[in-house]
Amino acid sequence: MGKFRFSVAAAALAGLAACQGPVNVVSVSSDAVTIRHTPDSANTAADYANRYCSQYNKKARWRSSSGEPTNEELTIYDCVPL
Repeated sequence: MGKFRFSVAAAALAGLAACQGPVNVVSVSSDAVTIRHTPDSANTAADYANRYCSQYNKKARWRSSSGEPTNEELTIYDCVPL
Protein backbone atom coordinates (compact mmCIF):
# COMPACT_ATOMS: atom_id res chain seq x y z
CA MET A 1 0.00 0.00 0.00
CA GLY A 2 2.82 2.45 0.83
CA LYS A 3 4.44 2.02 -2.58
CA PHE A 4 1.11 2.56 -4.28
CA ARG A 5 0.43 5.75 -2.33
CA PHE A 6 3.91 7.06 -3.24
CA SER A 7 3.38 6.26 -6.92
CA VAL A 8 -0.03 7.91 -7.06
CA ALA A 9 1.16 11.03 -5.23
CA ALA A 10 4.32 11.32 -7.30
CA ALA A 11 2.39 10.81 -10.53
CA ALA A 12 -0.19 13.43 -9.56
CA LEU A 13 2.46 15.99 -8.67
CA ALA A 14 4.49 15.17 -11.78
CA GLY A 15 1.35 15.68 -13.87
CA LEU A 16 0.82 19.09 -12.31
CA ALA A 17 4.44 19.99 -13.01
CA ALA A 18 4.03 19.09 -16.67
CA CYS A 19 1.17 21.56 -16.99
CA GLN A 20 2.59 24.49 -15.06
CA GLY A 21 6.31 24.65 -15.76
CA PRO A 22 9.75 23.27 -14.98
CA VAL A 23 9.05 21.70 -11.59
CA ASN A 24 9.94 18.07 -10.83
CA VAL A 25 9.14 16.11 -7.68
CA VAL A 26 12.29 14.27 -6.62
CA SER A 27 11.08 12.43 -3.51
CA VAL A 28 8.08 12.35 -1.19
CA SER A 29 7.13 11.00 2.21
CA SER A 30 4.48 11.89 4.77
CA ASP A 31 7.08 14.13 6.45
CA ALA A 32 8.72 15.93 3.51
CA VAL A 33 8.76 16.59 -0.22
CA THR A 34 11.80 17.46 -2.32
CA ILE A 35 11.31 19.41 -5.54
CA ARG A 36 13.73 20.42 -8.33
CA HIS A 37 12.75 23.64 -10.05
CA THR A 38 14.12 26.69 -11.81
CA PRO A 39 14.67 29.80 -9.66
CA ASP A 40 11.73 31.60 -11.27
CA SER A 41 9.31 28.78 -10.38
CA ALA A 42 9.93 28.79 -6.60
CA ASN A 43 6.34 29.86 -5.89
CA THR A 44 5.00 27.04 -8.03
CA ALA A 45 7.22 24.55 -6.19
CA ALA A 46 5.86 25.80 -2.86
CA ASP A 47 2.29 25.37 -4.16
CA TYR A 48 3.02 21.76 -5.14
CA ALA A 49 4.58 21.07 -1.75
CA ASN A 50 1.48 22.44 -0.01
CA ARG A 51 -0.81 20.33 -2.17
CA TYR A 52 1.20 17.23 -1.41
CA CYS A 53 1.38 17.85 2.35
CA SER A 54 -2.33 18.66 2.53
CA GLN A 55 -3.23 15.02 1.88
CA TYR A 56 -1.75 14.33 5.33
CA ASN A 57 -3.60 17.30 6.89
CA LYS A 58 -0.30 19.16 7.03
CA LYS A 59 1.19 22.26 5.43
CA ALA A 60 4.55 22.67 3.73
CA ARG A 61 7.32 24.58 5.46
CA TRP A 62 10.50 25.45 3.58
CA ARG A 63 13.55 23.69 5.01
CA SER A 64 16.34 24.41 2.53
CA SER A 65 17.29 25.12 -1.06
CA SER A 66 20.49 24.43 -2.92
CA GLY A 67 21.59 25.56 -6.35
CA GLU A 68 22.25 22.94 -8.98
CA PRO A 69 24.80 23.35 -11.79
CA THR A 70 21.95 23.16 -14.33
CA ASN A 71 20.42 26.51 -13.20
CA GLU A 72 17.92 24.61 -11.08
CA GLU A 73 17.29 24.54 -7.36
CA LEU A 74 16.62 21.55 -5.16
CA THR A 75 14.21 22.57 -2.41
CA ILE A 76 13.09 20.50 0.57
CA TYR A 77 9.80 21.23 2.32
CA ASP A 78 8.82 19.63 5.61
CA CYS A 79 5.19 18.62 6.04
CA VAL A 80 4.22 20.05 9.44
CA PRO A 81 0.90 19.93 11.35
CA LEU A 82 -1.64 22.64 10.55
